[in-house]
Amino acid sequence: MEKTTKATKITKTNKSTKKVDKNNRKNSANPKPQTLPKPAKSTKPTKPAKEIIHATLGVTAVKLDQFPVNDRLEVAFVGKSNVGKSSMINTMLGRKSLVRTSQTPGKTRTINFFEVEQAWYFVDLPGYGYAKVSKSESQKWAGMVESYLKNRPQLLTLVLLLDIRHEPTANDKMLYEWCKHYNLPVILVATKSDKLKRSQIDKYIAVIRKSLAATEKILPFSSLNRAGREELWEILEGLRF
Repeated sequence: MEKTTKATKITKTNKSTKKVDKNNRKNSANPKPQTLPKPAKSTKPTKPAKEIIHATLGVTAVKLDQFPVNDRLEVAFVGKSNVGKSSMINTMLGRKSLVRTSQTPGKTRTINFFEVEQAWYFVDLPGYGYAKVSKSESQKWAGMVESYLKNRPQLLTLVLLLDIRHEPTANDKMLYEWCKHYNLPVILVATKSDKLKRSQIDKYIAVIRKSLAATEKILPFSSLNRAGREELWEILEGLRF
């Protein structure tokens, strides 16, 4: 009986071993696909914000002979009153109140040259189109600005500011057409983009483009959330170098 029991155990063991071998052969013939680790998400390095070390008011002028006499390149900013020009220049320079906002729209009647990194000027041209300004004052503004635009060979480009929420005014169109006529480089910036939903921005940009018949890129900009700041700096530095 003992021998029979041992033989039975051996037989069972052999059957079990064969079953295991059979399963191993089956698994090796149809191996389970290995789960590979998920690749890490590629993240583009964030470019640091442009930092301005030196920015100060250099010259305030009302006529040609008061303009700075040097070869520094200049970027001029112009737009209608209340378009957000002062806030935009402050945002570009990383300052809160270097460029002061007039409490009375249309009253600023000087051309202000701001030194930037002791290498170039940001030029703040007076705002236009304020309804309460007399006709004689408007003509004076036009003469002063035209004198500047026609007599500054170091002018790199004009930045024309437009309120993204509204169709360009007659003065906006006139100034843009004047720039095109004299082949003056112009950058179109649509301010106050934070006042719109993101989904609305392209629609309003299209309205501005159609109204001006513009071919240039129109850059949305917000002084509140700094949208557009770094892109505008890249454009300016691309022109400069």
